[in-house]
Amino acid sequence: MTDEHRAVRLVLDTSAVAGWVRGSVAVGELIAEIDDEHGAVLLPLPCLIEAAHNTGMLEQAHLEILIGHQAVVVVSDDPADWLALTTLRGLVGSADRASAALLALDAGVDVLTRDASWYQAVAGGRIGLRFQE
Repeated sequence: MTDEHRAVRLVLDTSAVAGWVRGSVAVGELIAEIDDEHGAVLLPLPCLIEAAHNTGMLEQAHLEILIGHQAVVVVSDDPADWLALTTLRGLVGSADRASAALLALDAGVDVLTRDASWYQAVAGGRIGLRFQE
């Protein structure tokens, strides 16, 4: 990311990262649009790890391009948020989605996902933004 301040516009979950790796036009175009507007896209570290595991390390080059993108910021969970993450994990079904949901709630933005129903129990289901592959 560049030194300029960028407003957070979106959080990627594991499925969005996997979509990027598979060449999803929808994911790539959204990141490009946010970059054009000098916005930022947050990538939770647990989502990056899970996507890398699921897609295989043969896709490492695609992941390196994503994490090197000037609009993308990889974010680790704050250990002080463990209770909130635990609660969210119970609502969304996995630790990586809990991380994405917490970042989205904190930033007041959506989580880009292939299945918005995963986030239905959070914020009245308003944080899940579904992309088409």
